Amino acid sequence: MKRLFILSFLVLSVVSCKNDKEATPDTPIVQKATPEVLPEGQQVYRGEFIFLTDAAVLTTKNEIYAVAIDDKMKELDKAAQALKKTEFDMVNVVIHATVKPNPIKAELGEGWDEMLTITKIIEVTPATSADMFKTGKTLDIKEVK
Repeated sequence: MKRLFILSFLVLSVVSCKNDKEATPDTPIVQKATPEVLPEGQQVYRGEFIFLTDAAVLTTKNEIYAVAIDDKMKELDKAAQALKKTEFDMVNVVIHATVKPNPIKAELGEGWDEMLTITKIIEVTPATSADMFKTGKTLDIKEVK
């Protein structure tokens, strides 16, 4: 009996020490994502976007930019319209764009200092609702008269 116990212990220890060929040091367990390389002069911008008849604006965490009104901006606005509840709602966007001084500000003296020209639209999602005040309890603005 003692021999059977020792023999089974040896067999189990040999089987459990088997080398696993799938997990070798040469094979990475977690694959690293390769970052997307942007063309010269482009950056990724994340923020809230709004377009009203004659002005498009992107509000990021630290800056506010004018957005050039072109085909890409109109494509972004078309995607944003599907997510808006009212015409004044903003949408969260992630875009690739180039930045330059705002020519309208140079001409008229009004507007934001810098203008973005959108080159690629990455993501469009609805913004968080701004319909509520939070003062201890939630109060819907639509109910306030």
